[in-house]
Amino acid sequence: MVRKKLRKSLRTNSAERIRGGKPLPRREVQECLTGVREDQTGHRGEMATRQSRLMKTLNKAQGGTSNVSANPRVEKALEALLKDHQRLARKKLALPRHVRDFDALVPGQIRATIVPPYDYDNVIPSRLAGNDAILQATSDRRTGSMSLSAVTPNAQGRSGGSMYTTVGIYFHPPGRGTLTVSAAPTYSYLWWTNSLRSDNFVRSFGQLGLTVYGVDVANQTVGESGTIEATAATEFYSWNGTRSGEINIGFDSNVDAPVMSAQLNVNRNLVYLIFVDADVHVDGEGWPGSVAGSKLSVAVPYITYDFAAEQVLRQA
Repeated sequence: MVRKKLRKSLRTNSAERIRGGKPLPRREVQECLTGVREDQTGHRGEMATRQSRLMKTLNKAQGGTSNVSANPRVEKALEALLKDHQRLARKKLALPRHVRDFDALVPGQIRATIVPPYDYDNVIPSRLAGNDAILQATSDRRTGSMSLSAVTPNAQGRSGGSMYTTVGIYFHPPGRGTLTVSAAPTYSYLWWTNSLRSDNFVRSFGQLGLTVYGVDVANQTVGESGTIEATAATEFYSWNGTRSGEINIGFDSNVDAPVMSAQLNVNRNLVYLIFVDADVHVDGEGWPGSVAGSKLSVAVPYITYDFAAEQVLRQA
């Protein structure tokens, strides 16, 4: 028992030395990311409302109609379309295979490849005004796995919402320099949109990326504690289905993303959050009208960072 505790303590101390100190409290990480998501949700809601209003105005100007025919054959077709939406909404995406290419810290010139368990995980839901979207998500730092789902409800009326998850690590550089981070997750996705008419706004969005936030945790900059002072990001994959008056669907499974990197200049004043993040979002007007779904499942086998210190030459 004493040996197990000693080995664990040695591993913890080694990780802290390589990454510049103890990790940030998870509560602070959650608060930091939640603030960013609230701003993004407000922007999405505003843009969706504006676009929906313009589409309906255009439809009226073109002499269109928003009435659904009472023809029994039309009603039967509408029922079949709704059942297809409900079937997709119930579908569960299996977690991708989790290939562990690395099983230990690999230090170099302040370089490390980190494998699960990671330092933190986050799940952040966001809802737009109207009917509640059906939102589900899990994120597990112990395995590096994330699963997200956002689906519009069947009820008539506007609805929309997002799910956002992360798994990641921290790094506190010993001084000024350049930080390069990379990862290569495996993912599966399923999305669909079903819009009856050209004036029925609909959207299904998804994104998988690698992000770095430089966070002020001790009022070292002009911002308050918890302020994000530096960012860098890259994208592995995304979709954005917004075609009205059509039915669209996209899916794939166990896709191996290419190794992608992000880079930024860093300094000792900030602690850097390095994470793979996933985002799904839907927006619709209910049925009959428009419905949508967005699902994403991710496995993150490793996150690598490389810190190159700034060379300072002093004249004799």
